[in-house]
Amino acid sequence: MKFAVLSDAHGNLPALTAVLDDIERWGADQVIVNGDLVNRGPCSLECLRLLQARFPGSRCIKGNHEAYVLACADDPLPADDPTRELRLFAHWTYRQLGDAVADIAAWDEHYDLDAPVGASLHITHGSRLGNRAGISASTPEDELAEKLGPARDLFVGSHTHKPLIKRFNGTLVVNTGSVGQPLDGDERAAYGRFTLADGRWRAEIARVPFDKARALRDMDESGFLEQGGAITRLIRLELEQARMHVGPWMREYLPRVKAGEISVAAGVDSYLRSTKV
Repeated sequence: MKFAVLSDAHGNLPALTAVLDDIERWGADQVIVNGDLVNRGPCSLECLRLLQARFPGSRCIKGNHEAYVLACADDPLPADDPTRELRLFAHWTYRQLGDAVADIAAWDEHYDLDAPVGASLHITHGSRLGNRAGISASTPEDELAEKLGPARDLFVGSHTHKPLIKRFNGTLVVNTGSVGQPLDGDERAAYGRFTLADGRWRAEIARVPFDKARALRDMDESGFLEQGGAITRLIRLELEQARMHVGPWMREYLPRVKAGEISVAAGVDSYLRSTKV
């Protein structure tokens, strides 16, 4: 039995197309999308429809970006909220998806399988602690135990955009990395391949090249940058360089934005001036 688990496509149509082609060649029996198929990129509706057309039997799990998009229905973007600009691209995605938002609302939060010893698994976007509580190589062991929760033979998470395979207390722990916006310095898309044979899981991370120039043009030509707020400039830079910028920006500038000391746009300008890019 072959499982392909992909995540964090983030509306990157060329990357998703390349990964789905690779999954088809590999011959997966089951395709699982572990969240963040949409948002944070320009082609969310196209990615959703491509997945539905190519793998109509795929199982889809919500990530934090699906949650952000679904929350837009009840978010009026008040003008006096200094953080409102950080949510503009989610609202842009929400409008792009239109009626397809209902498809996403029906997705599961996780996939949990009780199975004979050696074959049980849990798949969720972040961890048992939430869809933003990802697992990385630097996660301390006590924290990792909390994030994994009840024992499973295989635990699959995503969210961090950095792939990982390790064993911990008898559990095979895998982070699938990112299809559309890898942040580990490797420009290729990443997804997880899982094989169940002889009652045991085996895992590998597949890396797939994609047309990054086309993906960047999609950002430039779609309206994502113009209508999604200044933070989309950092998202584009992350795609271009395959390394993180939004996270460092948030740590340095978000408290100042919330305090009304600086606007999001001014904070992005300041970050770009002070960072070697």
